[in-house]
Amino acid sequence: MLDKDRLRRAQDRMRDQGIDAYLILTHDDYIYFFGEDRFQPRAIVPAMGLPIIVTFIGEEDEVKRSIGVEDARVFGTVGQQIKDVVGVMREMMGGKESMTVGVQMWFNTPAFLLTLFQRANPKVRVVDIAPVMDELRMIKDEGEIALIRRASQIAAAGIETAAQCLRPGTTENAVGAEIEYAMRKAGGNGVATPVFVNSGVRSGWLHGTTSHKEIEVGDLVVVDVVPRYKGYCANMTRTFVIGPPTAEQRAMFETYRRAQAAGIEALRPGVRNRDIDTAAQEVFAASGYGDLYVSGISHGIGLDFEELPRPTIHPADSRVELREKMAVTVGHSVLSVPGVGGVRIEDTFHLTDEGPERLTAYDLDFELDAD
Repeated sequence: MLDKDRLRRAQDRMRDQGIDAYLILTHDDYIYFFGEDRFQPRAIVPAMGLPIIVTFIGEEDEVKRSIGVEDARVFGTVGQQIKDVVGVMREMMGGKESMTVGVQMWFNTPAFLLTLFQRANPKVRVVDIAPVMDELRMIKDEGEIALIRRASQIAAAGIETAAQCLRPGTTENAVGAEIEYAMRKAGGNGVATPVFVNSGVRSGWLHGTTSHKEIEVGDLVVVDVVPRYKGYCANMTRTFVIGPPTAEQRAMFETYRRAQAAGIEALRPGVRNRDIDTAAQEVFAASGYGDLYVSGISHGIGLDFEELPRPTIHPADSRVELREKMAVTVGHSVLSVPGVGGVRIEDTFHLTDEGPERLTAYDLDFELDAD
């Protein structure tokens, strides 16, 4: 159902930014306003008045009932969809020479639709909607935190499954399949990013996936999961070693554990995102790993796997001041040692006036049986 309070606050910010309408093409903001998802979510939020839904002809009646929006433009083809949107834009322009339309410029925005929209609406100026939506979504209400907490429980189920399945001779891909299955059974609605099961030297990769590489005795294995629950994400990462760790592997793990703890200690409303990173960097530097750590240990999370602040993508976000009711992670960056591999330990937190509440919980098992 349409959240009219969120709509009002967004429209106030749109008018302040000189944005006439918001063309929604992504799942996250569709869920934010309407409380549900669609396979191809499309909506137009004007700076004044009620939203307009653009939906497949067979879904019109159901969409109107479930969302509570009367104005639904229906389509049977992508071409008709574009035509409907063009018609709405012309109505909104009302004879004006031009208008400004905000669009989310992020990972999941369908570029081909945006390109078609711009070609079909040459008098429309397209801008990034981030100045409107980032600040709104950064602060979570109780319902949102409850959904992130549930996603965190699902993440823990995935990590626990990984610990049970990681054995010599098993492939990364096979372990990843078991993790995804376990999270689905626990109530997850898929993943926001591919499950990472990176073993051996691949554990030092900045970004991960699964491959057909077999897990071997002595491997470091980084497992990263970002499940969704009703649109909301939680992020959790653990590092394991198959069999007894070497002295270097043990030192890397213990260093990262202390660095994450230092970041968590610094995590509170009123500090800047960079302060979390500084606390962690001091630990890495004191342990001789200062040149091997990638900055950006903390980021926001919610309807997307990375929300404001996103310092590894937008370095200026390191200046963002953390606030009460945010959801953030600590442990995002990898400690990567050439020829050895990498270590990461990441958890999701809710910022309260009493300090950070850890939402993801799983014991820091490091050494797994190689038998």
